[in-house]
Amino acid sequence: MRQSLRRDREFSEGERARALAFLVVGISSAGLGFLAVLHLEGASVFDGISTYQLWIIAASALGGLAALFLSGDRMGQAGVAGALRGVAGAIWVTFIGAVIGGTLSLPLYGTMFGPFIVCVTLLGAPLLALLWATNLIAVHILMGVYQRERDSIFAVADSKPVDPNDSLTARLRGRLV
Repeated sequence: MRQSLRRDREFSEGERARALAFLVVGISSAGLGFLAVLHLEGASVFDGISTYQLWIIAASALGGLAALFLSGDRMGQAGVAGALRGVAGAIWVTFIGAVIGGTLSLPLYGTMFGPFIVCVTLLGAPLLALLWATNLIAVHILMGVYQRERDSIFAVADSKPVDPNDSLTARLRGRLV
């Protein structure tokens, strides 16, 4: 293996926060998919889970992860405008994740009924809806850590003020004529 690939890479705080945000969304999406499966099937956990039900749970997790990735910079912005964008991002992750997960689990019908099933599941269990909202708030905070770190890369470094008499045009004035 190449030496550059073998060395240990230390992740920054923002990268760890982003990975944790994706982990939170993946696990909570899979949990929401699991509860939707139990709700729709009318089954219990002790009856066993079929392979198709496992695929629905995995598709729910993949849909949530893809929706968080596609949300771009909606999550994690600072200020009031950032909070409003965070709410839009939470709605985006919820419903686009349901569309993607529904499409993966059952093409065409799942695309239509995925968001409907998520709405019914969340409205049927207000405690679950509160837990889902709390997870998305945590994701917004974690993505905020990542966004601040990413934005700090492009921040202007503190430097001394530029002397207008020391500019390039002043130094070259009269020499190029």
